[in-house]
This record gives sequence, C-alpha cells and structure tokens, in this order.
Amino acid sequence: MTYGQPGLLRTGFAIATLALLLGIADSAAAGDIGLADKGRARAVIVVHPGWADELLLPEELPGQAAQFVRRQRTIFVESVKDLAHYLGKLSGAEFEIVEALDPREKRTPIYVGAAAEPVFGKPGISKVGMFGFRVVADGRRGIGLYGESEVATSYAIYELLNRLGCHWFMPTDLGEVVPASPRLRVPAMDEKLAPATILRSPYSGGADFQRRNRLNGGMGPVVWLVEGDGSFQRFFTAEELAANPDWTHEGYLRLVHPEVAEHIANKIIAQLEAAYKPMRKYGLRPGYSIVPADGQVPTEDPMAREYDPEPRIWEPAAGRWSVTDRCMVLHKRIAVKVRARYPDVAFGDQAYVNKSFPPARHPVPDDFRIVICPIDFNRHHPMNWPDHPNEHWLRDLVQGWGKAGARINAYWYAMNLAELSAPCPFITKWSHDLKFLLDNGMEEWGPEYMNGWDSMMPAYYLSIRMTFHAHEKPADILAELWREFYGAAAEPMERYWTGIDRAYIEARQYAGSPFGYLRIFTPEVMAAARANVDEALATCRTPLEYRRVKLIDESFGLFELYMKMRRDWAAGNVRNLDENYEAWAWGIRHMQRKYRVPVSGDRYTRNAYTGDGYIQGRHGNPMWSDVMYSVGYKDGARMDREYKRYGNPMLDWKWKHNTGPEEDAVPWTAPDFDSEAWPTMHVVRDTWSSLGHHLTMTDTPSGRSGRMAYRASQKLGVLPAGKKAYLWLGSTDGSAKLFVNGRHVKYTAPAGPQGHEKGDTLDAFSGYCQPARFDITGALKTGDNQFTILCDRRHLNELGTGGLMGPVILYQEK
Repeated sequence: MTYGQPGLLRTGFAIATLALLLGIADSAAAGDIGLADKGRARAVIVVHPGWADELLLPEELPGQAAQFVRRQRTIFVESVKDLAHYLGKLSGAEFEIVEALDPREKRTPIYVGAAAEPVFGKPGISKVGMFGFRVVADGRRGIGLYGESEVATSYAIYELLNRLGCHWFMPTDLGEVVPASPRLRVPAMDEKLAPATILRSPYSGGADFQRRNRLNGGMGPVVWLVEGDGSFQRFFTAEELAANPDWTHEGYLRLVHPEVAEHIANKIIAQLEAAYKPMRKYGLRPGYSIVPADGQVPTEDPMAREYDPEPRIWEPAAGRWSVTDRCMVLHKRIAVKVRARYPDVAFGDQAYVNKSFPPARHPVPDDFRIVICPIDFNRHHPMNWPDHPNEHWLRDLVQGWGKAGARINAYWYAMNLAELSAPCPFITKWSHDLKFLLDNGMEEWGPEYMNGWDSMMPAYYLSIRMTFHAHEKPADILAELWREFYGAAAEPMERYWTGIDRAYIEARQYAGSPFGYLRIFTPEVMAAARANVDEALATCRTPLEYRRVKLIDESFGLFELYMKMRRDWAAGNVRNLDENYEAWAWGIRHMQRKYRVPVSGDRYTRNAYTGDGYIQGRHGNPMWSDVMYSVGYKDGARMDREYKRYGNPMLDWKWKHNTGPEEDAVPWTAPDFDSEAWPTMHVVRDTWSSLGHHLTMTDTPSGRSGRMAYRASQKLGVLPAGKKAYLWLGSTDGSAKLFVNGRHVKYTAPAGPQGHEKGDTLDAFSGYCQPARFDITGALKTGDNQFTILCDRRHLNELGTGGLMGPVILYQEK
C-alpha cells in the first residue's frame, strides 16, 4: 500500500533560529539527516501493515467508548497522512507512505508508530493516558516517531513538524504557516517527551486544527460514560420520581438522600455489567461525572442541613450557601457501592456556582476529577489581580481542590460572557492563569471556546502551546505569533492586541457581558485600535498577510458599530437602535458564513459545535444579544416612533443600598425626602460593580440584601387633556417598583411575560435585560415631579449587574 502527497512550495516566510528548531538551512551541519533535496524526497515513511484499516468493534462497547477507539485510529491515520503532506509542502518533494521497507531502499526510513519500536526499542517514557512519545533521528537507523499509543504517535509526528517550522495558528489556510525548505534536514536526536497535561479539550476549531495542535479532545485516560450539566438528574425518570416523592424537596433532587445515591449506583452497575469487560479489553477505563443541572443549587433542604460544615460555608461569588459538602456525600456513597464491584471506575463533578469552593467537612472521594468552571469569578483579570471584588477566591479554590486530593480540570471561559463580538485577547489573564494552573497540578485543560479566532486568537494560541510544553514562555509564544502569522504587519497588530488587552486590565471594570464596555472601550481605546488595524492593512506585503489583517478589520468594524449602539443607548438616543442592531447582526452572520469551514465537499452547517464556524462566536453570537441587549433597543425604537418624548431622558440618578428589608426604603419614596447626600450614578455607564456592589444580591436564608433605591426629579409641562403618559425602563436586572410623587404606580403586564396574563396588575416589574412601561398619567403633576424606583436583585443573572441598566425615558401619546 503506497500513499503519495503532492508537494507544494511556500515562499515569503523567514524562520527564526530557535533552540528547538531543527536544521532547515541550505547547508547541512555535520550529522544532519537529509529528508529532501531540491524537490526530491530522500526519505520514505514506513508504517505497520493495516495501519489504516477500519476497526471492527464489539456491539457491547458503549457508544462513547466505541467513538473513543475509532477516534484514536482516525487521529493516527490522518496524522500519518499529514506527515507526508507537510514534509512535501515544506520541501516541494513527494513523500511516500509504505507498509514494508524494500531491502534495496536507499531513502532514509521514517518509522512511524508500531513500525518504529522494533528498530529503536520501547518509547522509554510514560504518561497517564499512554501519552508518552519519542522522536529519534539516527544517521544509521533512520527516524522514529512513535509513542505509547496511536495518539501519542500523533504527538511525535507534530512535534517534528512543529520543529520544522509548521504552525497552525487558527483553522483553515488563514492559520497555516509552512516555510519553504528545499533542502530539508533533521539533526541527530533522541528525545523522550510527554505533554504537560493529559487532556486539552477545546470545543471548536475542527478535527484537523485540533489534531495538528495536539488538542486531544475527549481522548484522556477515562471514557466518561456520563458527564455534563444535568447528568445527576438524567439518572431518574419522571415515573421513578413520582413513585418516590421524598427523593425531592421543592422539586429538586435531594443530594443527601441515601436512596438517591443508591439508585444512581445501581444504574451505573447495571450499565457496567455489559460494558465493563469490552471496555477493559481495549484498555478503556469508565468514568461517571455526576453533575447537577446548570445554575444555583437550592440550599434549604432540611434533610441536608446536618451534612453541612459548621460554620456553614458562604460562596460569595455566587451569593449563596455552599452545597459542596452535600455533593461529596452523594459521590462517596455512589463510589463505595460501585467500586465494590468495579474498583477502577472514575468519578467526578463540577465546581460551579454555589458548589465552587472545596469541601470543608466531607472528604473528596479517591480518584475524583473536579472540573473547575469559574463562571462567577475573574472574567478579564488574572487570579492574582489586586483589588478585584472577587479578591483571590479563584486562586484559593484551585489550590484548595488540589489539597483536597481532586484531579483538576480547568474549564476556563475562552470568551467574554455573555457578549462575543468584542476583541478579547486575554493575554495578561491567561499568561498568568495557565502557569498558575500548571504549577498547581492541573491535569486537564478544557476551556469553553466560542470559535472567536478574530477576538481571542492570542489566548487560544497561548493555551495550545503552554498546556503541551509547560516550559514555554508566554512572551516567546506571542512573539512567534506576531512574527509568523502577521509577517510585515507584526508590529501594528501586536499593538492592536496588546492595546485591547491593556484596556480590559486597566479599566478595572469587573461586570460581565457588555455592561462595562463604555469604561473599557473608551473613544481613545477605539481610535488607537482602529489606527493600528489601518496601519497593519497598509503594511502587509503578501495576500495572505492582508487576508489575516482584513479578518480583524472586518471584525473590529462590526464592533465599532456595536459600541456606537452602546453609546446611543447610554445617551437615550434609541430612535434608530433597531435598524443599527439589524445591520450589526446581519454583519455578524455574514462573517460567520464567509469564514466557516466546509464539513465535506462544499457542504456547510450552521452548527458551529461541529467545527465549521470559527469566527464571531459559536451559538452565542448574535443570539445572546438577540434575546438580551437587542430587546431594549428594539422596544426603545418602537416607543420613540409611536409616542412623543415628554421631557428629557433620565440618565443620572441618586442611589442608595438598602441593607434591610424593603419596608426600610419606603420613607425614601416620599417626594420631599432629602437624598442630596446620596451619590449619583449613570444608569448605563455605571454598574453595581463600579459602584462597589459587585456581589450585592438578596438571599433570604442568609439575610443578605440586594435592594437598591434610585431617585431622580424632572420638571414637566402640562400633559395634554386625554393623553396618557408613560415611564419607560430600558432594562433592569431584577425587580423595579415605581413611585411617582410618592404614589406607588403598579405595573400592568403585556401579553404573557413570566406566566402573567395581559393586563395583570403587579406591584413591581421583574426581569433581566427586558424593557418595561409604566402608565404614570394619574401620578404626574405640572412642574417638578419626583421619581423613586426600588430595585431588588434576587438572582445571579450576570456579574456585577443589578437594578437599572438602561435609559429611563418619559413618553406621552401623540
């Protein structure tokens, strides 16, 4: 069996002399092994017979395990083909793949996988998951690329290609760098290597990109037969819960009910009775990561209270009592019963929301993986950042889980939740956090990518390199990225990315989503970024350099429109926000279509989970904006067209945190109450985080209050007879109770929000990123009018938000 790959020349790239770079110079050093010379291959790739055969697997093997085994083989086969392809692309020669070496063969053999071990011996290195590999270049015996497994052999192949100068900075040909080297040579060497982590599992990029960057996805040492949000609940049918009503409390499964743990253990054992032996035959180890549904876990189950530590642990970032110890009780019970029959089964959970902190009372089970999902913690700033409202809690919980004996998977968020169009390089954050995680025993790196190489490529590339070779320095990795990827445009593009990164860091703005953008992306920051991109476009010397910079130009151009909408929103200029939003959203979708990757042939899908989308976000862009930020934009534009402005937008309000119950704020609603000493805030430019209330949220069991009072006044003219007047709230986080001139104005619900019927009268409006209209006709008077809004934040919808989050505008009927 012989495979040939046409060789191509790539010109215009200069390869820097690096300590790890193999000889690519025209003149060979003594001892170098020649692979190609002037378009002619001087080496041949040798693999074992049947290396590309399709695997026949037993039916008893669970679907996840079968997929695991097949993917191992696919990675190996495609890696071997890539070796031939890229050696050819480097040298302009054609490299053959053969299953047996002809005794008369004069070309240097490149032994791959099982074909290498008889020649060079055992790999001589081991890594959990069988990921140790060896790269040998011997002038007498040839070259060996192999490892403990087919995946490890793939690592050896790309180690060689990396050292020959091949890099894949982003998906598709835009990200590929392959320098021309007609006289391709390798120095003598024998290196036994292993990746720094056993798992590197980003969501996206596509199979080719992931394989070439040694992102092994779910190919760790455990096949997780159950995992992910809600896997805890998925062990139960509706009929089972109905038959056992005491298994739940107020509709939520009880973590500490012994029968709940026994039920899960029995279902696991039943599955393993059929699956365990077939899995072990293929060297696969089963695992169960049992995770409650996404969101906060209820804390007030009376059955569970006796399992809590004393004193009870407060999760400040989540604003709720911790339930981690209750989870450990559940996992321990399940593990004991299952391991009595199958001792090597792995277990795990997520550290998330109000089970983020490590347990304080109950031990972590043996051989337990914790996936740390820091959704409530430092979004833009590293774990060691001073003066952060989250202090150093994330740092402490990483170390705490390690000390508790858990194996750490770091599920860092590779985007700005929950707005994906902004450039978000995370250079400072990930340069620190990745090193800290590696220094503190991180075994698995599983970030949630959002396919935004136009927004997060520096951080993505940092993580690809640092989680494989931990010794590499962030500054060196980034210098290579600027130089190799942008070429002649390297300097202005470095200024673009580092300038954006510096804006996030120096703004000291900690609210999530776009709510802090006006403080981060000031006019000066935006102007400097645009100047850098324009200079880069003018500096490019090759079509490929221009395409790479043009990608950023298009993406940043859309973000400039996005920021115009935020500025208009902050000024109360809502008339054209619907049209501007549709133009922006169309531009996002156009970029996604333009830069997507074909699944096969010329076919595409809209599902970026498959890897075809890698620009402008995954499922969240523009869909998150569609359901959150655009709702106020579109309703404001409608109000501005259907009604007449009555007075000026009310953007600046006096505010005060009410530390007690709501009734404590009732005196503040009086029209003659003196609030002059209260500070003033802007309803869009300021967030609760910037006001010093990043963590403020109502929690009845702990007695904490997330209540805020706002006061503003406006002098109004005579309202024409027979005309109604309305107060329009652009957006809130939580409830808003309105008082006009001391009179409580109730909210009349439109059609069907939150289960209400149209026309229902409510004491307060409640929502997140939703507009509200109050009929204030009967409460107004000619002259000075006083408005008080009492807000209450009871749920963690976003970091650092709360209360009023949009313009407040008065309207009258035309």
